[in-house]
Amino acid sequence: MIITKKMFHLNLVDIYEKDTDFSGLVDFVSQKLSQLNFIQDSYPNAIKEREKEYPTGLETPTFAVAIPHTDPTHIKEPFIYIVKLQQEVSFGQMGTTEEYIQAKYAFFLGFNKGEDQLQLLQTLMAMFSNIEVMDALESEINKEKILEIVTNFFE
Repeated sequence: MIITKKMFHLNLVDIYEKDTDFSGLVDFVSQKLSQLNFIQDSYPNAIKEREKEYPTGLETPTFAVAIPHTDPTHIKEPFIYIVKLQQEVSFGQMGTTEEYIQAKYAFFLGFNKGEDQLQLLQTLMAMFSNIEVMDALESEINKEKILEIVTNFFE
């Protein structure tokens, strides 16, 4: 799948150990994405504002995840930034504005073309429903292995 080759990067896999809230996590992610020239300066605020209106937290059969993303105008290069959260982070539950989940993973998505978005989201949803893959992600602590688990699913 073309999306795998152009969107996944080993330097965009992290195990985040700080105890923080959503805003702190976005600031951490944005700093790294900015240093690597993946995003516009407008990205952090755009992610935070979009999450207020359209929460991205999702309960899966194994554990909660989040898939924060924003409009392509804030993206320079497409990416999927995989962050395993050692301390769960609260995200609004998708489809609500009043309910929250405690995510163990956040998949920050950056699209510079809208047509990639639907295909990527469908594949991620299929992965989130795959108990074997999600169990492997939950127990993995090696960044290279985390990337391998995800990219193998996409292939």
